[in-house]
Amino acid sequence: MGLESETKPDVDYVLVDFEPLHKQRWRTDTVRLVCAEFPPFTTCLWHQHLKYGVYVVMAPLDAMEQPYGQEPRPLVQKKGAVFCRDHTKDKLIHLATTNELPAFLIEVELLKEKADVTPNEHLPLHEGKGIELIKNEPECRVYRFTMQDNGSEDQATTEIVVDLPTEAVLLALEDCEVEISGILNDKHEETTHRISMKVGGDVHLKAGNFGVKLLTSSANKTSFVLAEVF
Repeated sequence: MGLESETKPDVDYVLVDFEPLHKQRWRTDTVRLVCAEFPPFTTCLWHQHLKYGVYVVMAPLDAMEQPYGQEPRPLVQKKGAVFCRDHTKDKLIHLATTNELPAFLIEVELLKEKADVTPNEHLPLHEGKGIELIKNEPECRVYRFTMQDNGSEDQATTEIVVDLPTEAVLLALEDCEVEISGILNDKHEETTHRISMKVGGDVHLKAGNFGVKLLTSSANKTSFVLAEVF
């Protein structure tokens, strides 16, 4: 898939699906989960993105990004940062190069066509202790959950329970052990599971009641990102 003839790039590139450092973890008809891990001082292949992507930064990011036809620019983000890019519009062709730090990002790639996105304006937002809305778009809503296993602070909590209106992906930002209640994507009914999650670990959920309870963690405060896909 190239650009229009007058702007056809003069570089060889692949779809992001075939870029070796962008490893697919799983895929459904609506979502593809991609783990992008770059060693230090590494440049990926020129590649093209065609879908809407929610990017979650799992480690401090200090890299250079070069969109085709433009000068390289810094791509610097803190751990836990979330940014969304609508590649259905820009059809981005780019490459990225790491510096001294390795790169570690998880992308929740949305595979629905624009016409199939479910309107969400009428749906209530999740609210409560430890819940922060960080993105509210037609395609997705993204929340940050913050928990402490001792719950010592006023705004700290060890458990968050919400009603998911649509499928969602939960990503861990710290090594932790949690109890997850809800309908996992490969199940047909609500279940409860004790799960050990590493940084960048994911749980794919169907719509319905959902709860996450923090049991143990490697950090004083443990953060998760919940991406709801419409």
